[in-house]
Amino acid sequence: MNASAVGRRVVATAGVVSVLTLTGACSADSGDDAGGRKQSATAGAASSASSASQQASGSRASAAGKNLNQQDLDRLALTAHDVSGYTVNTVTGKGSPVDHDDLTTYRAVTPAPCRPVFAAAQLGSLHDFTARVSQDIVSASGVVGPHASVGLTSYTLADARKVMTELRAALPKCATAEMRPSAAHPGAGLGYADAQSRSVSDYGDETLAFDATQIINSGGPTIPITVLVVRQDSTVATFLSLNPVQPPTIPQDIVDAQLKKLA
Repeated sequence: MNASAVGRRVVATAGVVSVLTLTGACSADSGDDAGGRKQSATAGAASSASSASQQASGSRASAAGKNLNQQDLDRLALTAHDVSGYTVNTVTGKGSPVDHDDLTTYRAVTPAPCRPVFAAAQLGSLHDFTARVSQDIVSASGVVGPHASVGLTSYTLADARKVMTELRAALPKCATAEMRPSAAHPGAGLGYADAQSRSVSDYGDETLAFDATQIINSGGPTIPITVLVVRQDSTVATFLSLNPVQPPTIPQDIVDAQLKKLA
């Protein structure tokens, strides 16, 4: 399996073991996120008056309506200082490899109308990007607790808008579909089904949310997931949580902290 393909993504892990891994496999982030973890179970407020946040704010202002580069996006990703009580582990970006191979897999998903939904459940989309950061943010309590995978992806403004338009159009078509890549692609055993839009507060410039079921191989274990997708200018932030024993929820403090940094 190509290390950059779906199997490497934060949410492309198997069964209940994936969720339990959240409880102890994540090392604490001391401010510089732990960037070498290739797989994980899933993928506050910004520090006030710091020179780093001022620099990031300047970058955002100068790049309004434009796709951010990797350095700009790295500065907008969360650290443990932004989300008290959580560990933050970076999977891609912030010094960890970022590549574009996942796009080939997303574009091979069947049924074709559901490709945007599958991609969103993998913290991505069907469109190429200029920068990406994906992180796992997990309760530091050492027990199964609040957690989320968070993906930040920078596009041209036109493509960022298309990401939202395509996902909005796809969701009603995928309520009963089982979507997965064709067998020739990495991650073909991973699928999603039962995608249902859900109401959500308005965030950023555009907001979408849906629930679905993650399926490990056809007929295999299933895990409920919930996804929130927010476009802020040309950056799309995707939040995901999964839970095999109770309805999954995305911690509000994680959402608030990340969107504050993007604002």
